[in-house]
Amino acid sequence: MWLILGTISYIKESGDFTILDEMVPFDNDMSVARSLFDHLTVSFDHVVNNLGPHGLPLIGRADWNDCLNLNCFSNDPNESFQTTENKMEGTQAESLMIAGLFVVYGRDYTELCLKLDKTEEAARAQKEVDSMISAIKQHGWDGAWFLRAYDYYGRKIGSNENEEGKIFIESNGWCTMAGIGMEEGLCEKALDSVKERIDTEFGIVLNNPAFTKYYIEYGEISSYPAGYKENAGVFCHNNPWIMIGETVLGRGDQAWEYYKKICPSYLEDISELHKTEPYVYAQMVAGKDSFKPGEAKNSWLTGTASWNFYAISQFILGIQPDYDGLKVDPCIPSKWDGFEITRKFRGSTYLIKVENPNHVSKGIKRVLIDGNIYQSKVLPIFNDGKTHHILVELG
Repeated sequence: MWLILGTISYIKESGDFTILDEMVPFDNDMSVARSLFDHLTVSFDHVVNNLGPHGLPLIGRADWNDCLNLNCFSNDPNESFQTTENKMEGTQAESLMIAGLFVVYGRDYTELCLKLDKTEEAARAQKEVDSMISAIKQHGWDGAWFLRAYDYYGRKIGSNENEEGKIFIESNGWCTMAGIGMEEGLCEKALDSVKERIDTEFGIVLNNPAFTKYYIEYGEISSYPAGYKENAGVFCHNNPWIMIGETVLGRGDQAWEYYKKICPSYLEDISELHKTEPYVYAQMVAGKDSFKPGEAKNSWLTGTASWNFYAISQFILGIQPDYDGLKVDPCIPSKWDGFEITRKFRGSTYLIKVENPNHVSKGIKRVLIDGNIYQSKVLPIFNDGKTHHILVELG
Protein backbone atom coordinates (compact mmCIF):
# COMPACT_ATOMS: atom_id res chain seq x y z
CA MET A 1 0.00 0.00 0.00
CA TRP A 2 2.99 2.33 0.44
CA LEU A 3 3.47 2.15 -3.34
CA ILE A 4 -0.04 3.56 -3.78
CA LEU A 5 0.74 6.39 -1.34
CA GLY A 6 3.98 7.31 -3.11
CA THR A 7 2.59 7.13 -6.64
CA ILE A 8 -0.57 9.08 -5.94
CA SER A 9 1.36 11.73 -3.99
CA TYR A 10 3.61 12.20 -7.03
CA ILE A 11 0.65 12.50 -9.43
CA LYS A 12 -1.21 14.98 -7.23
CA GLU A 13 1.87 17.16 -6.92
CA SER A 14 2.94 17.02 -10.57
CA GLY A 15 -0.25 16.30 -12.51
CA ASP A 16 1.74 13.68 -14.44
CA PHE A 17 -0.43 10.61 -15.06
CA THR A 18 1.94 9.22 -17.69
CA ILE A 19 4.07 7.65 -14.98
CA LEU A 20 1.34 5.03 -14.61
CA ASP A 21 2.21 3.70 -18.07
CA GLU A 22 5.88 3.19 -17.27
CA MET A 23 6.92 -0.46 -17.47
CA VAL A 24 8.30 -1.69 -14.17
CA PRO A 25 9.90 -5.11 -13.59
CA PHE A 26 9.11 -7.59 -10.85
CA ASP A 27 12.26 -8.57 -8.96
CA ASN A 28 14.38 -6.67 -11.52
CA ASP A 29 13.26 -9.02 -14.30
CA MET A 30 12.13 -6.93 -17.30
CA SER A 31 10.75 -10.02 -19.01
CA VAL A 32 7.84 -9.91 -16.58
CA ALA A 33 7.53 -6.13 -16.45
CA ARG A 34 4.11 -4.54 -16.21
CA SER A 35 2.87 -0.98 -16.03
CA LEU A 36 3.18 0.95 -12.80
CA PHE A 37 -0.62 1.00 -12.56
CA ASP A 38 -0.62 -2.79 -12.66
CA HIS A 39 1.85 -2.76 -9.77
CA LEU A 40 -0.59 -0.61 -7.80
CA THR A 41 -3.29 -3.21 -8.44
CA VAL A 42 -0.95 -5.98 -7.31
CA SER A 43 -0.20 -4.02 -4.12
CA PHE A 44 -3.90 -3.57 -3.43
CA ASP A 45 -4.67 -7.22 -4.13
CA HIS A 46 -1.83 -8.45 -1.93
CA VAL A 47 -3.94 -7.34 1.03
CA VAL A 48 -7.22 -8.54 -0.44
CA ASN A 49 -5.79 -12.02 -1.12
CA ASN A 50 -4.18 -12.41 2.30
CA LEU A 51 -6.93 -12.01 4.86
CA GLY A 52 -7.31 -13.91 8.11
CA PRO A 53 -10.32 -15.47 9.82
CA HIS A 54 -11.70 -12.08 10.89
CA GLY A 55 -11.43 -10.63 7.39
CA LEU A 56 -8.42 -8.58 8.50
CA PRO A 57 -4.98 -8.53 6.81
CA LEU A 58 -2.53 -11.27 7.73
CA ILE A 59 0.53 -9.74 9.36
CA GLY A 60 3.24 -12.05 7.97
CA ARG A 61 6.58 -11.67 9.77
CA ALA A 62 5.51 -8.21 10.96
CA ASP A 63 3.82 -5.07 9.70
CA TRP A 64 5.33 -1.58 10.08
CA ASN A 65 6.38 -2.56 13.59
CA ASP A 66 9.09 -5.03 12.70
CA CYS A 67 9.36 -6.06 16.35
CA LEU A 68 5.80 -7.40 16.57
CA ASN A 69 6.74 -10.89 15.36
CA LEU A 70 3.59 -12.94 15.74
CA ASN A 71 4.74 -15.91 13.66
CA CYS A 72 8.33 -16.43 14.82
CA PHE A 73 8.16 -18.18 18.22
CA SER A 74 11.84 -17.79 19.00
CA ASN A 75 13.05 -19.60 22.12
CA ASP A 76 15.99 -17.20 22.27
CA PRO A 77 14.90 -13.56 22.71
CA ASN A 78 18.49 -12.47 22.00
CA GLU A 79 18.55 -13.70 18.40
CA SER A 80 17.72 -11.54 15.39
CA PHE A 81 14.00 -11.61 14.77
CA GLN A 82 14.67 -10.24 11.29
CA THR A 83 16.18 -13.57 10.27
CA THR A 84 14.61 -16.19 12.54
CA GLU A 85 12.24 -18.73 10.98
CA ASN A 86 8.81 -17.36 10.14
CA LYS A 87 6.15 -19.99 10.92
CA MET A 88 3.43 -18.81 8.54
CA GLU A 89 1.59 -22.09 7.96
CA GLY A 90 -1.68 -22.16 9.84
CA THR A 91 -1.32 -18.65 11.20
CA GLN A 92 -4.30 -16.53 12.18
CA ALA A 93 -2.19 -13.48 13.05
CA GLU A 94 -3.87 -10.34 11.69
CA SER A 95 -2.97 -6.64 11.80
CA LEU A 96 -5.39 -3.82 12.57
CA MET A 97 -2.72 -1.33 11.54
CA ILE A 98 -2.59 -2.77 8.02
CA ALA A 99 -6.39 -2.81 8.01
CA GLY A 100 -6.60 0.93 8.72
CA LEU A 101 -3.82 1.69 6.25
CA PHE A 102 -5.64 -0.36 3.60
CA VAL A 103 -8.77 1.75 4.04
CA VAL A 104 -6.81 5.04 3.74
CA TYR A 105 -4.91 4.13 0.59
CA GLY A 106 -7.58 1.79 -0.77
CA ARG A 107 -9.79 4.85 -1.04
CA ASP A 108 -6.97 6.65 -2.85
CA TYR A 109 -6.63 3.73 -5.25
CA THR A 110 -10.39 3.79 -5.87
CA GLU A 111 -10.33 7.53 -6.57
CA LEU A 112 -7.42 7.10 -8.99
CA CYS A 113 -9.33 4.41 -10.87
CA LEU A 114 -12.27 6.78 -11.26
CA LYS A 115 -9.92 9.48 -12.57
CA LEU A 116 -8.73 7.01 -15.18
CA ASP A 117 -12.30 5.96 -16.08
CA LYS A 118 -11.60 2.45 -14.80
CA THR A 119 -15.07 2.26 -13.32
CA GLU A 120 -15.26 -1.52 -12.91
CA GLU A 121 -11.95 -1.61 -11.06
CA ALA A 122 -13.04 1.34 -8.92
CA ALA A 123 -16.25 -0.47 -7.97
CA ARG A 124 -14.33 -3.65 -7.13
CA ALA A 125 -11.84 -1.71 -5.01
CA GLN A 126 -14.57 0.20 -3.18
CA LYS A 127 -16.29 -3.07 -2.32
CA GLU A 128 -13.09 -4.39 -0.76
CA VAL A 129 -12.57 -1.16 1.21
CA ASP A 130 -16.14 -1.31 2.49
CA SER A 131 -15.64 -4.93 3.55
CA MET A 132 -12.51 -3.98 5.46
CA ILE A 133 -14.33 -1.18 7.26
CA SER A 134 -17.03 -3.65 8.31
CA ALA A 135 -14.43 -6.14 9.53
CA ILE A 136 -12.66 -3.46 11.57
CA LYS A 137 -15.90 -2.33 13.20
CA GLN A 138 -16.97 -5.89 13.94
CA HIS A 139 -13.67 -7.46 15.00
CA GLY A 140 -11.23 -4.58 15.57
CA TRP A 141 -13.01 -2.46 18.18
CA ASP A 142 -12.27 -3.18 21.84
CA GLY A 143 -14.88 -0.92 23.41
CA ALA A 144 -12.79 2.22 23.87
CA TRP A 145 -10.01 1.85 21.29
CA PHE A 146 -8.97 -0.21 18.27
CA LEU A 147 -7.23 -3.55 18.80
CA ARG A 148 -3.65 -3.84 17.58
CA ALA A 149 -3.77 -7.38 16.18
CA TYR A 150 -4.81 -10.99 16.58
CA ASP A 151 -2.00 -13.42 17.36
CA TYR A 152 -1.12 -16.79 15.81
CA TYR A 153 -3.87 -18.47 17.81
CA GLY A 154 -6.50 -15.83 17.07
CA ARG A 155 -6.20 -14.13 20.46
CA LYS A 156 -6.50 -10.36 20.87
CA ILE A 157 -3.48 -8.06 21.13
CA GLY A 158 -3.90 -4.49 22.31
CA SER A 159 -7.06 -5.28 24.23
CA ASN A 160 -8.25 -4.34 27.67
CA GLU A 161 -8.45 -8.10 28.19
CA ASN A 162 -4.65 -8.34 28.05
CA GLU A 163 -2.53 -8.13 31.17
CA GLU A 164 0.16 -6.04 29.43
CA GLY A 165 0.16 -4.14 26.14
CA LYS A 166 -3.50 -3.24 26.41
CA ILE A 167 -3.39 -0.36 23.90
CA PHE A 168 -1.09 0.45 20.96
CA ILE A 169 -0.52 3.61 18.97
CA GLU A 170 -0.36 2.26 15.39
CA SER A 171 -3.85 0.86 14.90
CA ASN A 172 -5.48 3.79 16.68
CA GLY A 173 -3.54 6.16 14.44
CA TRP A 174 -4.41 4.51 11.14
CA CYS A 175 -8.03 3.66 11.93
CA THR A 176 -8.70 7.26 12.98
CA MET A 177 -6.81 8.60 9.95
CA ALA A 178 -9.27 6.50 7.96
CA GLY A 179 -12.20 7.92 9.96
CA ILE A 180 -13.48 4.41 10.68
CA GLY A 181 -16.56 4.58 12.87
CA MET A 182 -16.51 8.37 12.95
CA GLU A 183 -20.28 8.57 12.83
CA GLU A 184 -20.57 6.20 15.81
CA GLY A 185 -17.98 8.12 17.83
CA LEU A 186 -15.29 5.43 17.60
CA CYS A 187 -12.53 7.78 16.46
CA GLU A 188 -13.19 10.23 19.27
CA LYS A 189 -13.24 7.44 21.86
CA ALA A 190 -10.04 5.92 20.48
CA LEU A 191 -8.09 9.17 20.53
CA ASP A 192 -9.43 10.03 23.98
CA SER A 193 -8.06 6.66 25.13
CA VAL A 194 -4.71 7.44 23.50
CA LYS A 195 -4.60 10.71 25.42
CA GLU A 196 -5.56 9.06 28.69
CA ARG A 197 -3.43 5.92 28.50
CA ILE A 198 -0.34 6.45 26.33
CA ASP A 199 0.30 10.19 26.16
CA THR A 200 3.22 11.50 28.23
CA GLU A 201 5.04 14.82 28.60
CA PHE A 202 7.65 13.54 26.12
CA GLY A 203 5.29 12.18 23.46
CA ILE A 204 2.96 9.23 22.91
CA VAL A 205 4.39 5.85 23.90
CA LEU A 206 3.95 3.00 21.46
CA ASN A 207 2.01 0.77 23.85
CA ASN A 208 1.10 0.40 27.51
CA PRO A 209 1.35 -1.13 30.03
CA ALA A 210 4.90 -2.08 29.07
CA PHE A 211 5.80 -5.74 28.76
CA THR A 212 7.68 -6.95 31.83
CA LYS A 213 8.49 -10.45 30.55
CA TYR A 214 9.20 -12.18 27.26
CA TYR A 215 6.13 -13.35 25.34
CA ILE A 216 7.23 -15.95 22.81
CA GLU A 217 4.06 -15.40 20.74
CA TYR A 218 4.75 -11.62 20.51
CA GLY A 219 8.43 -11.77 19.66
CA GLU A 220 11.03 -9.02 19.81
CA ILE A 221 8.70 -6.28 21.10
CA SER A 222 8.62 -7.98 24.52
CA SER A 223 12.38 -8.52 24.67
CA TYR A 224 13.27 -4.85 25.32
CA PRO A 225 13.40 -3.25 28.76
CA ALA A 226 10.16 -1.56 29.77
CA GLY A 227 9.90 1.97 28.37
CA TYR A 228 12.49 1.54 25.62
CA LYS A 229 12.23 1.08 21.87
CA GLU A 230 9.04 -0.69 20.77
CA ASN A 231 8.27 -1.79 24.34
CA ALA A 232 6.44 1.37 25.47
CA GLY A 233 9.05 3.86 24.31
CA VAL A 234 8.01 7.07 22.57
CA PHE A 235 8.58 5.87 19.01
CA CYS A 236 8.53 9.23 17.28
CA HIS A 237 7.87 7.87 13.80
CA ASN A 238 4.26 7.00 14.59
CA ASN A 239 3.28 10.04 16.70
CA PRO A 240 2.29 11.95 13.52
CA TRP A 241 -0.35 9.31 12.75
CA ILE A 242 -2.16 10.37 15.92
CA MET A 243 -1.67 14.04 14.99
CA ILE A 244 -3.33 13.40 11.63
CA GLY A 245 -6.13 11.49 13.33
CA GLU A 246 -6.75 14.48 15.57
CA THR A 247 -7.10 16.75 12.53
CA VAL A 248 -9.62 14.31 11.05
CA LEU A 249 -11.66 15.00 14.20
CA GLY A 250 -11.01 18.73 13.88
CA ARG A 251 -9.02 18.90 17.14
CA GLY A 252 -6.21 21.22 16.14
CA ASP A 253 -5.20 22.08 19.69
CA GLN A 254 -4.46 18.44 20.50
CA ALA A 255 -2.69 17.80 17.19
CA TRP A 256 -0.38 20.75 17.83
CA GLU A 257 0.30 19.69 21.41
CA TYR A 258 1.47 16.28 20.22
CA TYR A 259 3.66 17.88 17.56
CA LYS A 260 5.48 20.12 20.03
CA LYS A 261 6.32 17.23 22.33
CA ILE A 262 8.62 15.52 19.82
CA CYS A 263 9.74 18.42 17.61
CA PRO A 264 13.42 19.28 18.31
CA SER A 265 12.72 23.01 18.04
CA TYR A 266 10.57 22.83 21.19
CA LEU A 267 12.92 20.69 23.29
CA GLU A 268 15.77 23.10 24.03
CA ASP A 269 14.70 23.49 27.67
CA ILE A 270 15.23 19.77 28.29
CA SER A 271 18.31 19.32 26.10
CA GLU A 272 20.40 17.98 28.99
CA LEU A 273 17.84 15.21 29.48
CA HIS A 274 17.00 14.68 25.81
CA LYS A 275 20.71 14.54 24.82
CA THR A 276 20.40 14.09 21.03
CA GLU A 277 21.12 16.90 18.56
CA PRO A 278 18.70 19.85 18.89
CA TYR A 279 18.04 19.93 15.13
CA VAL A 280 17.08 16.34 14.36
CA TYR A 281 14.35 13.94 15.42
CA ALA A 282 15.12 10.96 17.59
CA GLN A 283 13.92 7.52 16.64
CA MET A 284 12.98 6.82 20.24
CA VAL A 285 12.51 8.75 23.46
CA ALA A 286 12.45 6.77 26.69
CA GLY A 287 8.88 6.29 27.87
CA LYS A 288 7.23 6.65 31.26
CA ASP A 289 8.16 3.10 32.34
CA SER A 290 11.88 3.58 31.65
CA PHE A 291 14.82 4.34 33.94
CA LYS A 292 15.12 7.88 32.58
CA PRO A 293 11.93 9.11 30.83
CA GLY A 294 12.62 11.75 28.17
CA GLU A 295 16.14 10.61 27.24
CA ALA A 296 16.35 10.16 23.47
CA LYS A 297 18.24 7.64 21.36
CA ASN A 298 19.06 6.92 17.73
CA SER A 299 18.88 10.36 16.12
CA TRP A 300 18.68 10.27 12.30
CA LEU A 301 17.57 6.60 12.39
CA THR A 302 13.93 7.38 11.70
CA GLY A 303 11.29 8.47 9.20
CA THR A 304 9.90 10.91 11.75
CA ALA A 305 10.95 14.07 9.91
CA SER A 306 9.07 13.15 6.73
CA TRP A 307 5.95 12.06 8.60
CA ASN A 308 5.99 15.24 10.70
CA PHE A 309 6.40 17.37 7.58
CA TYR A 310 3.44 15.53 6.03
CA ALA A 311 1.32 15.98 9.16
CA ILE A 312 2.18 19.66 9.62
CA SER A 313 2.05 20.82 6.00
CA GLN A 314 -0.96 18.83 4.78
CA PHE A 315 -3.12 18.30 7.86
CA ILE A 316 -2.38 21.02 10.44
CA LEU A 317 -1.60 23.83 8.01
CA GLY A 318 -3.83 21.90 5.64
CA ILE A 319 -2.20 22.63 2.26
CA GLN A 320 -2.86 19.49 0.23
CA PRO A 321 -2.00 18.91 -3.43
CA ASP A 322 -4.90 17.28 -5.26
CA TYR A 323 -5.65 16.13 -8.79
CA ASP A 324 -7.58 19.28 -9.70
CA GLY A 325 -5.82 21.92 -7.62
CA LEU A 326 -4.37 22.87 -4.27
CA LYS A 327 -6.73 22.07 -1.42
CA VAL A 328 -6.66 24.37 1.63
CA ASP A 329 -8.23 22.90 4.77
CA PRO A 330 -6.33 23.90 7.94
CA CYS A 331 -6.81 22.39 11.38
CA ILE A 332 -4.82 24.66 13.68
CA PRO A 333 -4.64 25.55 17.38
CA SER A 334 -7.67 27.71 18.17
CA LYS A 335 -5.53 30.41 19.79
CA TRP A 336 -3.69 31.11 16.53
CA ASP A 337 -4.65 34.32 14.75
CA GLY A 338 -3.68 32.64 11.49
CA PHE A 339 -0.56 32.04 9.43
CA GLU A 340 1.02 32.75 6.06
CA ILE A 341 2.65 30.28 3.73
CA THR A 342 4.23 30.37 0.28
CA ARG A 343 3.50 27.30 -1.81
CA LYS A 344 4.80 26.63 -5.33
CA PHE A 345 2.47 24.31 -7.23
CA ARG A 346 2.45 23.32 -10.91
CA GLY A 347 4.15 26.39 -12.32
CA SER A 348 2.63 29.09 -10.09
CA THR A 349 3.31 30.58 -6.67
CA TYR A 350 0.49 30.69 -4.12
CA LEU A 351 0.88 33.27 -1.35
CA ILE A 352 -1.63 31.93 1.14
CA LYS A 353 -2.77 33.97 4.13
CA VAL A 354 -5.07 32.23 6.61
CA GLU A 355 -6.96 34.44 9.07
CA ASN A 356 -8.65 33.09 12.17
CA PRO A 357 -10.64 36.00 13.71
CA ASN A 358 -13.07 33.73 15.57
CA HIS A 359 -10.32 31.46 16.92
CA VAL A 360 -11.62 28.15 15.67
CA SER A 361 -9.52 25.12 14.80
CA LYS A 362 -11.22 24.08 11.57
CA GLY A 363 -13.79 25.28 9.06
CA ILE A 364 -13.50 27.69 6.14
CA LYS A 365 -15.80 30.72 6.00
CA ARG A 366 -14.60 32.23 2.73
CA VAL A 367 -11.79 32.16 0.16
CA LEU A 368 -10.52 35.07 -1.95
CA ILE A 369 -8.17 34.69 -4.91
CA ASP A 370 -6.47 37.91 -6.00
CA GLY A 371 -9.25 39.84 -4.27
CA ASN A 372 -12.13 37.87 -5.80
CA ILE A 373 -14.49 35.52 -3.93
CA TYR A 374 -13.86 31.87 -4.79
CA GLN A 375 -16.48 29.21 -4.03
CA SER A 376 -14.23 26.27 -3.21
CA LYS A 377 -11.40 25.31 -0.87
CA VAL A 378 -9.64 23.60 -3.80
CA LEU A 379 -7.61 26.38 -5.40
CA PRO A 380 -7.39 26.23 -9.21
CA ILE A 381 -4.33 25.21 -11.21
CA PHE A 382 -3.08 28.48 -12.74
CA ASN A 383 0.06 27.12 -14.41
CA ASP A 384 0.89 30.64 -15.57
CA GLY A 385 4.22 31.30 -13.88
CA LYS A 386 2.67 34.10 -11.85
CA THR A 387 2.16 34.76 -8.14
CA HIS A 388 -1.39 34.65 -6.78
CA HIS A 389 -2.61 36.00 -3.45
CA ILE A 390 -4.97 33.72 -1.56
CA LEU A 391 -6.92 34.81 1.52
CA VAL A 392 -8.60 32.10 3.56
CA GLU A 393 -10.82 33.07 6.48
CA LEU A 394 -11.72 30.46 9.07
CA GLY A 395 -14.97 30.66 10.95
